[in-house]
Amino acid sequence: LIMSQSWSTWPTPCHDLYSGSRFSGTQSNGMRSYIVTVSLKYVDMGVPELCGHFTICGLTSELPKLTTFFDAQVIGTGGHSFITNQWDASIDTDRTHWNFFAAFRPYRSRFDCRDFTYRLTPTDRYVFMRWKERFVVPNYKLSRINGASYEGFYYVCYDRDEGSITGYYFHKDSDHYQCLKLTHTRQTSFSHFELA
Repeated sequence: LIMSQSWSTWPTPCHDLYSGSRFSGTQSNGMRSYIVTVSLKYVDMGVPELCGHFTICGLTSELPKLTTFFDAQVIGTGGHSFITNQWDASIDTDRTHWNFFAAFRPYRSRFDCRDFTYRLTPTDRYVFMRWKERFVVPNYKLSRINGASYEGFYYVCYDRDEGSITGYYFHKDSDHYQCLKLTHTRQTSFSHFELA
């Protein structure tokens, strides 16, 4: 057995995006608030690749505790820019939602310019992402749920210094500006082993 301490899988004081990491908080639409837990199942920021489970409680009576699998597009890596170009999001949609994040302000006047390129570096405080829910866990064949939608996606900003995640859900037929607020759940112990 070899104990892995690579930065993409081992927790550090300033970086809480690692395999097994958990975040908890709420999602609110201004009138109602729901308890949310996010469990990151696999993270490799060197690729980059990030995916996990998103659990929301009380959103629908059909599934009082609804869990979906999601994966992430990390902005500034792998060809992912602030422009979504899918999931019914227009440039105006991108502009509106990214502008909710104060950390985006330095880029808002030029993010849609052809000659603008944003690159994420290992020392950046903020990590911008899009989270796309793919299917319900464990029933991946369940395509529709009364009172819930996972056909859209989240605009996400992770603050390394604060260990917090803020997100805004977008789907053309859902309530606008549903706000996600999460904080990292500290673990009392952590083990990660790889077979050699």
